[in-house]
Amino acid sequence: MNDQDVEQVFGSEDKQVPKQSIQSVFVDLLRHPIDTLILRWNWKAAVLSALLRAPIFFFTYIFKKDGLKLAVGAAVAQSIFRLVFGGVNGAIIQSFSKVEPAWHAILTVPLVLATISHLIEFVVQTAYDNQTGVDGKNKALIVSIVVSAISAVFNLFAMRRGALLVKDESQQSIWRDLRRMPWLAFEFISFPLVWTWRKSKKKV
Repeated sequence: MNDQDVEQVFGSEDKQVPKQSIQSVFVDLLRHPIDTLILRWNWKAAVLSALLRAPIFFFTYIFKKDGLKLAVGAAVAQSIFRLVFGGVNGAIIQSFSKVEPAWHAILTVPLVLATISHLIEFVVQTAYDNQTGVDGKNKALIVSIVVSAISAVFNLFAMRRGALLVKDESQQSIWRDLRRMPWLAFEFISFPLVWTWRKSKKKV
């Protein structure tokens, strides 16, 4: 897959949005953390992140002794963490959604977010396990890391198409974003198949 293929699927639909280099985004995040991470906290990403992660930890802990109580507690702890940090993740992804060429952001976003968020997530779940006297975090964290990598790239894909953004020019509601999700998910999932088909067709 070359740069042109990546740009085809991750290219921004809004050609009027000013593009940035990967270096300028990093500099902006480091120089203005309050503005970029807190004031631009992405509540849409926070809500979706909590809804996505809570079930992972719920079903991991449900099979332990006193499973229901532990599962609900783990889901609540993870929801609180994701509501707070998921919004920060969303703000970071939104900053990187303006990066050109697109593949710079695709390689950087999952690595940055996985490193930061899962270190904190590990601390949160370790504290929960120590408090409850069980050890259920390992399997849940593995699943969560895989989900993080996929969801980070998908969020980047969606944001470059104007969805899941906050404090942007369009001020699009989350309900409109959710209505677009099935088609965006279809585009995201089908791209490898379409790319493979086009490549095989060229060889014929």
